[in-house]
Amino acid sequence: MAKSLTAVIYLEPNQVSLRIIELPSLKVVNNVQSGALMVGTEEIANYAQNMEAIVNNLDGFKQLVKDYQVKEISFYGALEDLDEVTAQYVADQLEVRTGLRIKWLNNNQLMAQSMSCVVTHLAEFSKLSRHCLYLVSLGLDSMTLAFFHHGNFETLWELDLGGAQISRLVEHLRQTTTNPEEIIQDYINSKLGYIAPELIQKKKTTLLIQNAPTLAKRYIEGRHHLGEVSSEVFMNPLDQIDLLAPEQRLWDEELVESRQRELLVPNYLVIARTAELIHPTNIYVTDISVMDGLASGIAVNNDQSRQQIHTMIRTSAHDLAERYGVNNAHQRFVTRFALQFFDQLRPIHRLGNHERLLLEIASMVDDIGNFINQSGHYRHSAYILRANPLIGLSDEDNRIIAEVARYHSAESPTAMQPHYRHLDDNIQLTIAKLAAILRVVDSLDDSRQQKITAVSLKLTSDNRLKIKATANDDLVLEKWSFSSKARLFKDVYGIQPILIERGN
Repeated sequence: MAKSLTAVIYLEPNQVSLRIIELPSLKVVNNVQSGALMVGTEEIANYAQNMEAIVNNLDGFKQLVKDYQVKEISFYGALEDLDEVTAQYVADQLEVRTGLRIKWLNNNQLMAQSMSCVVTHLAEFSKLSRHCLYLVSLGLDSMTLAFFHHGNFETLWELDLGGAQISRLVEHLRQTTTNPEEIIQDYINSKLGYIAPELIQKKKTTLLIQNAPTLAKRYIEGRHHLGEVSSEVFMNPLDQIDLLAPEQRLWDEELVESRQRELLVPNYLVIARTAELIHPTNIYVTDISVMDGLASGIAVNNDQSRQQIHTMIRTSAHDLAERYGVNNAHQRFVTRFALQFFDQLRPIHRLGNHERLLLEIASMVDDIGNFINQSGHYRHSAYILRANPLIGLSDEDNRIIAEVARYHSAESPTAMQPHYRHLDDNIQLTIAKLAAILRVVDSLDDSRQQKITAVSLKLTSDNRLKIKATANDDLVLEKWSFSSKARLFKDVYGIQPILIERGN
């Protein structure tokens, strides 16, 4: 296969980076980082105020890309706490001034790419996760803690313990109190204490730290991507570090980049408290970063990375459904037949495999609202899903899933519905198409007894969809529910569904 070059640019609140990669080997040809950008005092994502510096760096990157004769540039940006409207403003300004179109990624997407890269590219990962492994990924606005068991991703928590966020709190406390150490410690304890009952403590547990460049420089040698950290480093943190004296360095100063100095204390305290909760047998640090995930996953369209992320998405959805007590048998029924409907009706819905994944996830979580109240459970499902975005999915994808769950039962996505009316035009039809399929399938198990064992579909020339259902019991309730829920399918596709019962 002929070699070629591609470029990845990644914009973060505190820096902008460029990586030029050789394909298909993924060899890094050049790796460049800007000087430190100023993190905002209110919002961490301070892109608008840093616009001049960002544009100057991007112009320099473009020239370097041109020198390497690279034709394709992938440009990504971390949304962090940036609101949608401001993100559109910033994206438009960047495109006007540099000609580069940015793709914003939320923290769930970035962490999924990053973790996927650790799983697939860290040679020692399989051994480290043979029993229990916690992966802590440090960020500016938040930190994430992922749990792997026997090599498989199981769950993830996102906590408001970002380095920049805690640094701002430290700065505020310096001006208002004489004893900030205990307050910061209590703050961290309160956030991590919330998930403490869920943490699994076993004899063979590994803690792996990611996105900690100072630690990586100290403990990773040569061309390796993993280094072991002595557990003693994180014992008695307040005895080793003084929050009122930031000039005291935990490690040699040459190891600490200027942009990392203010993050060193909060990140150290977060890791120390995490280690105290999970009692790891061993602690390691990896230098595999978010940029590595972007470069090896998205930019080169890596199938292995994509499948790994899809597994994480499905696992997160299953985890959420379990937490809210979803009926497993009904969930499996709906998911199975919703995907069958999707596959066999491709000529009329004309949606792609990504929408198929969204329908699968919506089928798994559409009933979580029953945990709050069966009355209007679909509205409660939408609320829970909007408040619990799934790892690996964009804000738009999570919104689609939430709205499909909202309209899978009684309400219909019409102009009369305020939630539907205020959605972006580009996703309204997708939501309606997926909800129409899910609603029909949901009606086929209205009794929650899985009477139907097989379904065959046939589109007729007179615009009807014949659904022949093989059942082991009468379908009186299902037929009644079907007669009501099939109306949305007729409205969306212009095709009348007909349910035909066949006995075993």
